[in-house]
Amino acid sequence: MSRPPDSEANPVLDDRVEERTRRLRTYARRLELLREVDHAILRAESPTDIATAALRGLHGFLPAIRSSVTMFCFDTNEAEILAMYRSGETELKPGMRIPMDHMPTPKPLYEGNPVFVDDLSVSADTVIQRRLHEEEGVRSYMCLPMRVDGELIGIMNVGASEPSAYGVHEQQMAQEVANPLAIAIRQARLTEQVRRHSDRLEQRVAERTEELESFTYSVSHDLRTPLRAIDGYARLLMERSSDQLDEEGERLLGVIYENTQKMGRLIDDLLSLSRLGRQELRRREIDMRGLVEEAMGEAVSDGEEERVTVQVSDLPSASADRAMLRRVWVNLLSNAIKFTRDTEAPRINVYAVAASDCAVPVEEEVAPGQVVYVIEDNGAGFDDRYIDKLFGVFQRLHDDTDFQGTGVGLAIVDRVIRRHGGCVWAESKAGEGATFYFTLGADGASV
Repeated sequence: MSRPPDSEANPVLDDRVEERTRRLRTYARRLELLREVDHAILRAESPTDIATAALRGLHGFLPAIRSSVTMFCFDTNEAEILAMYRSGETELKPGMRIPMDHMPTPKPLYEGNPVFVDDLSVSADTVIQRRLHEEEGVRSYMCLPMRVDGELIGIMNVGASEPSAYGVHEQQMAQEVANPLAIAIRQARLTEQVRRHSDRLEQRVAERTEELESFTYSVSHDLRTPLRAIDGYARLLMERSSDQLDEEGERLLGVIYENTQKMGRLIDDLLSLSRLGRQELRRREIDMRGLVEEAMGEAVSDGEEERVTVQVSDLPSASADRAMLRRVWVNLLSNAIKFTRDTEAPRINVYAVAASDCAVPVEEEVAPGQVVYVIEDNGAGFDDRYIDKLFGVFQRLHDDTDFQGTGVGLAIVDRVIRRHGGCVWAESKAGEGATFYFTLGADGASV
């Protein structure tokens, strides 16, 4: 069989090439549409923004004068218009809720199949379809299911001004938009629910914290007056009438006086704790070693200087509220001094390391380059099984008869450090001393 001359046309081959070219162009248009829609979804945030962006992209590739996304709520038997894209005015607005009875959902949609109407002027059989035709000039109409995990969560409607405007290719393009759009909207709605729930929780925590701080302040303030009276009368009794008391009476009077002092310290600590929530954080550059040495003057009582060896290494400066941080060092140093009281050669070391050089608890977010300030002692230590109670208010890991305290000091340390955006933790074994660590957050200090 002889081949046709190259100059002669081959109608069959030309038709095949033209058909393949048309299919490739259609496929390329679908890929371009999906790419644009994906980008639009990624740029958008709210479910309405996501749906609007997808519809806008769809209009560039399909004959359409209007489109919308409607979500179903079967619990309330309502449909909500989530988004709409069209030129001109319409009575149907995003956010509008429509009874499901006014827009009966054909069974094919539940099965994942689209519904087509070639001409609404002769076959509009619902209130919504009649309004689309009469008020917005829609003739052709297709309704595509939006399903997630086999569940129908809504529909995407697309309408054109000409009859029979949608065929198989148009339906495939629209459905390829509707499928990822359904997932994106579901995900965005879940994210919004989590965000709203988180915001409500944060608001409730803030309200409860404010109420608790106000209550603590009021109670502590109101307790001062009767406590001063008890303390004052106890002092007068000791000064003026102690010779009239027997040994047991003097002992009981001493107990009264001692407990009023303890109650006074507790009130002071509670007031300090309540003020921390209200006090403005004023960061400035701090000479950390100088601050530690200053805090030592308050933490070490008369007679303790010679008993305890305190070694303070060079410490990086930090950006922090000086008054608050001074309280942290006073409390930590006082704590270390107290728990080395029964140690034969008490020793306290204060130094700093990079976070990458120490064991940071996995639940704490600390950058490897952040500075960690450390204070360690060789005192009584504590049982690390109860370490989760260490920084709680009124949580004490030792009996009050062994080591006195109010149970508020470490709670103040934790509150101050958290307000700076940092974290504080400790490690110890009973009888082997304790080590406390803290950071001051990203704005504090780094190596």
